Amino acid sequence: MKADQPGTGYKNGTYGSYSGFDIRIAYMAAGALGKEPKFDDVASDERQTALGRETPHLVVATFSITDDRLAGKTTKPAVDFVGPYAKTQSGILVREGDRPGIHDLPDLKDKRVCTWPGTTSGVMASDVLPHYQEVEADDAGDCVRRLTGKQGVDAVFTDTLLLQGFAQKDKSLEVVAPKSGNFQYYGIALPKGHRDACEKIKGELKRYMGSGDWDRDFSTNFPSIKNMGAYKPTPLQVEKFSCRDKVGR
Repeated sequence: MKADQPGTGYKNGTYGSYSGFDIRIAYMAAGALGKEPKFDDVASDERQTALGRETPHLVVATFSITDDRLAGKTTKPAVDFVGPYAKTQSGILVREGDRPGIHDLPDLKDKRVCTWPGTTSGVMASDVLPHYQEVEADDAGDCVRRLTGKQGVDAVFTDTLLLQGFAQKDKSLEVVAPKSGNFQYYGIALPKGHRDACEKIKGELKRYMGSGDWDRDFSTNFPSIKNMGAYKPTPLQVEKFSCRDKVGR
């Protein structure tokens, strides 16, 4: 789990309890296997490599489903995904007072933009943003601390859903949604070679999404988001992305 992302995966203090939408997804996934989840922290750039060790058995940490990750192309090992359990486009987090000057991606030209290792948005930034000054932090929380503290950061660029959690927690922050952008699809990752478990979790995810439980858990963790349907995948997308060696195949 992530420990530094309010709304998705957050731990209250060093030995505190976990909260967030990803936590509810983890309970659902473990329950599909007749288990109770035991949580541990994982950094963004260690989500895939962690699955090459004996534990964790699952990673639920705003982890986007991609063909490269399914194949272990750039980072080992290859993994399976169940999902998506949420979808989101990219967004920009700014200090509220700076909002008038930043309306869309082109407004980030020459701005100091913070990302962190191991994320699809970090890779995407160099492709979709105009000429900008790259600031690489340790993780999402570090980026946001630098933004709120005016420590050499003008904006944070990553998934809108992730940023909404920070904006809920700190009212001095605001999310800017670009006019266009690619969707990211969050999945539950598990090591290859466990397709029976993968299919069980997939079946439970589809039930969870159709029962009203998804809507309840999402609105509980993101009360500020009124258009939650924009973040909810379809059953067809779950079939397309889950328990496959390539997306849609």
